[in-house]
Amino acid sequence: MHAWEGQNFADVDLLTQRRDPRRFQVGCATSDGGRIILQWFRNMPEIAQWLRRMEPQRWGLRGPALIAIKAELEPVLTRVDVHGLEEESRVAHNAVTDGHYHLLWWGDFATFAAGGDHWSDTFLTREDLDPVNASDNEQARALADALRARVDAGGLAPARNSDLGSQP
Repeated sequence: MHAWEGQNFADVDLLTQRRDPRRFQVGCATSDGGRIILQWFRNMPEIAQWLRRMEPQRWGLRGPALIAIKAELEPVLTRVDVHGLEEESRVAHNAVTDGHYHLLWWGDFATFAAGGDHWSDTFLTREDLDPVNASDNEQARALADALRARVDAGGLAPARNSDLGSQP
């Protein structure tokens, strides 16, 4: 069971954003065309479950609309469970969530930290962050701290959950 399961979304929405990507090395970014939410997960099952159950709530889906989108996402995210974070699945995810939000990126921390794909490189550049070698603990810690500061600077309340994984 994941730390956020059974919780109200308002109580855990910052949990995945404030996590230390050195420990939670599977990430994704979502957006409704405005702000970009960058989040970190322990493993493939956790990211898939979060995208099924929690992320639609971030973007305002409730009641019947939430139930419907969960059902539509199920085959896409089952494919993720089996095959991992493939581009084809990301595109299929966005076809379901179009009009509400999009999954901009997903991948591993090492690739993200190095700016190893177009999206990561663009994000780091726009946030005025330098690419780093994730295996260099000092560089990775500095990037993790900068990402957490980005969340905190967004005027968001301090995290309230004990599974933040944010301490080195």
